[in-house]
Amino acid sequence: MQKNILVVGGNSVIGQEVIKLANSKGDSVFATSRSTIDIPLKNFIHLDPNEDLSGLDTLPDSIDALLYCPGSISLKSIQRMDISDFRDDFRINVEGAFNIIKKVLPNLKKGDGASVVFISSVAAKSGMTFHSSIAASKAALEGFARSLASELAPRVAVNCVAPSLTNTPMAEHLLDNEKKLRSSEERHPLNAIGDPERIAKVIYNLFSAKEDWITGQTISIDGGLSSLR
Repeated sequence: MQKNILVVGGNSVIGQEVIKLANSKGDSVFATSRSTIDIPLKNFIHLDPNEDLSGLDTLPDSIDALLYCPGSISLKSIQRMDISDFRDDFRINVEGAFNIIKKVLPNLKKGDGASVVFISSVAAKSGMTFHSSIAASKAALEGFARSLASELAPRVAVNCVAPSLTNTPMAEHLLDNEKKLRSSEERHPLNAIGDPERIAKVIYNLFSAKEDWITGQTISIDGGLSSLR
C-alpha cells in the first residue's frame, strides 16, 4: 500500500537511501533538510527542526510514517569538551525530534495511525571512548521514543534503530585510510562497518511497525558490537 512518508534530515546519506527506497515502492515522500538534497524529489521543504516549522503546514492531513535522522558525531575527551558540545548534540538529536513530533502529531494520528522511527547510535548502549556527548543525547532520544511509544499507543508506533559506525560523510574522518577502515571493521563481530543502503531497508520495514506489532523498541544494526564479545 502506498504511504505518505516524511523524512526529516533527508540530506543525510541514510535519509537519501530511505527516500530512494520509498520512491521505488511508489510512496509519496516529503523530505526536509537545512540544505538541498541531491536526488530527485517532488516534495522538498527547506527546514531546520529547531527553527520555523511552518513549512510543514503543507503536509497531507495524514502521514503514515516519519523518519527523524538529523544527527551529530562529536567525539572529544571530557577534558576537551565544553558544555556547549553537550547542548549542541542534545539540540540536534533530541530537541529537534521533540519539535517535529509536536508539530506533526495530528497528521500521525489521522487515518490508521502511523509509525515513527528515530536514529540512535550503538554508543547509547555501549560505553565507547570519546562518545560521552553523543551517547548522552542518543540515550535521551531512546528514552523519549519509549515513552512516546507508550503514550501514543495504539494509534502510533515509535521505534529506534541504533547503527554502529557507518560509511557516511559524517564518519569520513574515521575511515579515510585503509588502516583506519580495516581497524574499524575488525572491531565488529561481523567484520564490517555499516552500509547506509542496508540500514535504510531496516528503517523502511519499520515504517510498517504498527501493522507488524512492533513498538517501543531499539533495533541494533551494529554488526554485533553492542552485544557480542
